[in-house]
Amino acid sequence: MILLIINIGFDSIDTPKGGCTTHFVSLLLKEWIKKKNIDLIDYPNLIRLNPAIPWKTRGNGAVALRLKTSDENKAIDYYEDAIVFLDSYLKEYSKNWTEHGDPSISIYIGDPVENKLLKWFSEKSLYDYITIDLVEKILDKINGLTKYFFLKSKRGLIGCLSSIGYRMINTDYTYELIVYRREEYFGTNRRVDVNSILLMDKLFSDNTILNYDYEKNRPLIIPHGPDPVLLGIRGEEPDTLFKALSVLKIEEPLSLIVVFRTNQHTDAHLKKINDLREVYPYRSVRVEATVYSKPIRLIGGHVFFQVSDNYRVVDIMVYEPTGYLRNIVEKLNPGDYVEVMGSVRPPSFKHDMCINLEKIHVIDVKPIIVYENPKCPKCGTRMTSAGRKKGFKCTHCKYRSKEIGKVVKVIERDLKPGWYEPPPRAFKHLMKPLKRFNREKNSFPTVFKPIDFIVIH
Repeated sequence: MILLIINIGFDSIDTPKGGCTTHFVSLLLKEWIKKKNIDLIDYPNLIRLNPAIPWKTRGNGAVALRLKTSDENKAIDYYEDAIVFLDSYLKEYSKNWTEHGDPSISIYIGDPVENKLLKWFSEKSLYDYITIDLVEKILDKINGLTKYFFLKSKRGLIGCLSSIGYRMINTDYTYELIVYRREEYFGTNRRVDVNSILLMDKLFSDNTILNYDYEKNRPLIIPHGPDPVLLGIRGEEPDTLFKALSVLKIEEPLSLIVVFRTNQHTDAHLKKINDLREVYPYRSVRVEATVYSKPIRLIGGHVFFQVSDNYRVVDIMVYEPTGYLRNIVEKLNPGDYVEVMGSVRPPSFKHDMCINLEKIHVIDVKPIIVYENPKCPKCGTRMTSAGRKKGFKCTHCKYRSKEIGKVVKVIERDLKPGWYEPPPRAFKHLMKPLKRFNREKNSFPTVFKPIDFIVIH
């Protein structure tokens, strides 16, 4: 019996006023678990795409479900069932999707790892600008059974195909445990005890990610919009996330708890480029260059500087929400060698193209060299110039010398080589915290518990 791998991708089901792609997929899974004998081969995959794209949805995230079956007709049934479920979901949760959303679903039967074109497209969508024309070409050229559905335009298919193709087999990943609210609580204050969040962070901070901003005294696991999410805990392993959840004091009834495997906090969006010629709008990049201008603080608290290489000069902006990262950047001097990471903002009538800095790697700092008048060898007093090409004289003991020259002094820099990041509140979905360095994963989970990833209340 030949088993078929079914990959179903979903995108753009969320809107600013309600609905959520992960929520839709979670409810769909709930229905399938109740009514169908589904055989999942992975956790639901939450794939965040290029954050530099201006028309992205709330978190620019798409979701893929991966199942296996021996019946191709059953695979198509899953796809068609998802489309029917989407119609009912939009009517109930995303009534204004026509203004902001672009709901789309696609299915690919086969192993995406073996499809080089799909793999290339999914990786490119993490850091680059994808055109509708490219999407159409990919759909025409992909080998294997592919079907797709969209309600407005094919833009939503970018996320669908990307989530299908980005398998996270040989790449880094994390997990997010998402707790969903009951519908009657949508739009109300989220009832989670803040002290319990602090306790959870104290107990599990080593293996969870960005739970609390202590500088601003603000929980980071709780969103603020009208969406169905009560909270989300991110971390390295599902078991740890459930243990962390058990510490929280939640003061409202729950609907669903689902664990997603995700590329969040992996820096998957940062394309390593060779030089500044490869910097262009709507890209997310990391590039080494030399500091060209002394950083300056602008009105509003933003910090501006420039970097250069043998080919061009590029502006760098460090915005006020990055907090103390601006203080680090202000210590840079022209000649320092750095690696900058961030998304590229297009030019406008007010400013040139620039990289919005996410974090910075100071590779080398140029020493500050000053030349001082020598001290008198007779009495130790600092000497003064005796005139052009006449050496130095001591005003105290009258000693003179043409042989003594200025003393070279190297002033130690306050800024040291190393990695520097912003405070927790400034992190976006894909940005990797320094504490995750050297903890990257590079293989499929050794333990996969398909029955444990969802808790239905």
